Amino acid sequence: MISLKGKKIVDLTDELVARVARIDGSIEQGTDDAYGHKWLSEETINETDGTMEHLVGANIGTVSDWPIGGLSGHMGAHIQLGVRHNDNWTGLPDGMKGIWDVPLTTYYGEACVCVLDNVRGRPILPEHLSNVREGDIVLLTSCWSGDEQPTLVGDTAYWLAEEKKIKMLGVGVPGISWETNYDGPEPDNSPTHRAMTGNNIPIVYPLANIGSLKQDRVFFISLPLNVERMEGTWVRAIAIEEE
Repeated sequence: MISLKGKKIVDLTDELVARVARIDGSIEQGTDDAYGHKWLSEETINETDGTMEHLVGANIGTVSDWPIGGLSGHMGAHIQLGVRHNDNWTGLPDGMKGIWDVPLTTYYGEACVCVLDNVRGRPILPEHLSNVREGDIVLLTSCWSGDEQPTLVGDTAYWLAEEKKIKMLGVGVPGISWETNYDGPEPDNSPTHRAMTGNNIPIVYPLANIGSLKQDRVFFISLPLNVERMEGTWVRAIAIEEE
């Protein structure tokens, strides 16, 4: 029998509070995720059995009397791969996969914890990631925010993807500025996206509480929803470490 005795489970996702449009017409405001997105829902009655249910996100006008806007798979802590996400960009390789194409084992395993408080406002270089082993899930964080966050530059992203052949990239936000050159011309835009998705390495973010982990190696689990054609899905990410 599998036992977690002597182990500690650490939640790496921030709690969100839904914004709810109630049946009586009132609105209960919620909280935003790290990027300012709201979790939008509407209270309804299931006509089959009279229970209350919450509709989660829809395009305005798709559902009659819908009072709110849409909600994507990139809201809150989520995981993404390249197919139907950025495979429309030029310069990416053939053979890119979607979340549903890779085995479930992709989404859990041994992880390296990289707390980069000492890289305040500077590029993250391979020398700052000396504890990363080949095939690791890599969790990045720092105590900084805004312009003081360490930045994952393109060369280091490609080093992680192609030399270290990491299994998954998990990013604490705020804490790490993990993408650069968003609005640059293709094929030089968004090098971290290109390095990871071009090598079928999932990206999971925005994560929280990485800095609270006591060990620099943990067991990480971040499972996507089992929904084909979704380029990104919500996750509940956890780390398991020794007590």
